Amino acid sequence: MKTKFAIAILAAGVAVPGASAHALPTQVAASVHVSVRAARTAPGAPGEAAADAGAAVAVPGATVAVRGAGLRATADARGVAVLRGLSPGRHALVISAPGFLEAAVEVEAVNGRVTRTGIVLNPAPVRLRGLVVQVASRERDAGATVLETASLPPGVTDLPAALERVPGATVVRQGGPGAPAVLQLRGAGGDQVLVLLDGTPINSPLTGVADLSTVDLESVSRLTVIPGAQSARYGPQALGGVVLLESRNRDATTAAVTAGMGAWSSAETAVTGSSGFGNAWSVSGGARWRRSNGAFTYDVPAFRGGGETTRENSAFSHAGGDLRITRRGSAEASLRAHLSDIERGSPGTIAQPSATGRQRHRRYGLGVTVESDGASPAARLGGSARSSVQWQRADYADPEPPFGRAYDTRTRVRRAELSVEGWWRAEASSSREPLDLRFGLHAARLDVESNALTSPGIGLDELGAWAHAGRGWQLRRGFRLDLGASLRADRHDLVDGVTLSPALDAALTRGGLALDLRWGHGFSPPGLGDLFFQEGVLVEPNPDLGPERIRGELSATLAQRWSVGPATGELRATAYRADLDDMILWFPDHRFVWSPDNYDVARRGLEVGATTDLAAFGRTHSLTASADWSEVEYTGAVLDGQVAYRPRFTADVALGIGLPAGITLTPSGTHVGSRRTVPGSPLNALAAYTLFNAGIALPFEWTRFAGRLEVAVTNLLDERAALLVDYPLPGRGWSTRIRIGAAR
Repeated sequence: MKTKFAIAILAAGVAVPGASAHALPTQVAASVHVSVRAARTAPGAPGEAAADAGAAVAVPGATVAVRGAGLRATADARGVAVLRGLSPGRHALVISAPGFLEAAVEVEAVNGRVTRTGIVLNPAPVRLRGLVVQVASRERDAGATVLETASLPPGVTDLPAALERVPGATVVRQGGPGAPAVLQLRGAGGDQVLVLLDGTPINSPLTGVADLSTVDLESVSRLTVIPGAQSARYGPQALGGVVLLESRNRDATTAAVTAGMGAWSSAETAVTGSSGFGNAWSVSGGARWRRSNGAFTYDVPAFRGGGETTRENSAFSHAGGDLRITRRGSAEASLRAHLSDIERGSPGTIAQPSATGRQRHRRYGLGVTVESDGASPAARLGGSARSSVQWQRADYADPEPPFGRAYDTRTRVRRAELSVEGWWRAEASSSREPLDLRFGLHAARLDVESNALTSPGIGLDELGAWAHAGRGWQLRRGFRLDLGASLRADRHDLVDGVTLSPALDAALTRGGLALDLRWGHGFSPPGLGDLFFQEGVLVEPNPDLGPERIRGELSATLAQRWSVGPATGELRATAYRADLDDMILWFPDHRFVWSPDNYDVARRGLEVGATTDLAAFGRTHSLTASADWSEVEYTGAVLDGQVAYRPRFTADVALGIGLPAGITLTPSGTHVGSRRTVPGSPLNALAAYTLFNAGIALPFEWTRFAGRLEVAVTNLLDERAALLVDYPLPGRGWSTRIRIGAAR
């Protein structure tokens, strides 16, 4: 694919430190010694230091950075990092280390003197620069991949691009900027991955898939990806994995403004901010708008006639905003309101392009959360309650489609949810940690009205109850054993009876070596579109569909963390087997009438990854590489071989090169292997392709303002590629992001 060249000005956020003292002629550079230690007790809130600093151990290799100044240091074997050459005044320090939540602290650098301070990091499964680090945590799954959006490299401007960095993840895009994008994990289908935004599903009630393009990355602070069968905790639709999206919620008084324009006539504006009122109240939120004409040139495949043409009718616009009000005390309560409105063209396939198709998606809702966590070591009981109501509207219309009859489909959805969770910690002994018990109830009501269904209105009820128990033991010779067991019972209107989803997990660690084992079940009910699709030409639904099930997924992960001088890193490998019974796929019958049916699929794979962080020349540099092999094959007598459009092999590599003045250079590459396009046949296979990207980030400060300028080139070699045969990917693109913020 060729594409028009353009320069884009988009936006990315950088927190701004507090006002610092202006240097005087008599001032002398100061030094700050930071002692970084790890909490041995229960973690507190993300980003906060643990309360019990006495029960902590040193964290060698931790990185301490001066926010906005481009200066950083690495902790030695005692866990002490030394920052030299600081100007006198107050500075904001950011402390990070693999396997721990990032923390921040302010220090006062005294004229010509040494200032000493300390901080205790909380453990968490944090993914740094593309690698999963597994740490046992009450809040996170041991195999979770966590991405902090503030640390994403230049060129990652939307949620699909961020999730493409997760090992074992494949994002299926139907075009360029703003086009529908669906996530597949370990070869599972998009309708088998549950995506939750602040606990509320964004999966379509008709198709079951979550369109990632409808979520604004700017409004998300953290995204967590948990691969594998997760129904034991998250219930229906989680048999392939779960994505947890957390919206921004800042306590400090901040403000940031973004504006830009870019490739494919893209433009963007955003305003975000937060403010605290006393010690109890805080308000945060933002408003955002994006647009693009989406038109790019591409090569037409030879079997489609060949030549070069332009992808038309692919423009999009996206407006949205959110507001959160939080009150803290013995219990924390928050109210969040959000809205999103996206409108775009429906260009159709390249074989049957449409110049008149349009679609519009609107989502808005309210959510209330109350939580009493009791994070101190003495606390033995805590819990939370969350309720939300969300409305969705989806309109699809084409008065002159290239094939078939004109259509005007309208769908209205209301989803109301109530979740109650709690945890209880038993007494500990000298050799074992407290028994950690978590439990919860979940109820949801879904009301759907659509002229695409045979029934004008459908109401569905879901009810689930779950429990998880975990305990750790300190064994001889430095070994630690953690065991966990989960069980969930679900009652869903589209599945007969009650579905039980058990799971077991075990982790054995010694120093930097860890072995994690997991076994679990998963299930997903049939979609409304599969059961009640409006009959049309050569299409009919199947009311006899059964749910998709995984009966005993097995996975094993072996990871080794290492440290040699100024270099630290981790090697990691995961093997899994997750056969899927009754996968729902659409195929034509002997009359060439399309209808869904259940098919058994064998699914297994291997994921390997490595990362290295090197502190040299006063800067931190990184290298991350991963490769994934995923076999997803039909097991029936009629169909065989790999399931269509699932690549067997994918690989990623990324560099982070620290330069003077805090500048970071981030080249990367992604390889996607060949795919089959016809079930049960090797014909019309799509060739493998490799995409290269490069970006550079330049932090800056001006008086009380600070920010970052990002410049990136995507698809550097202008590769003519398509993950789906009739949906080409855009060619080379440029983007420039700038954001200016202020804090006090």
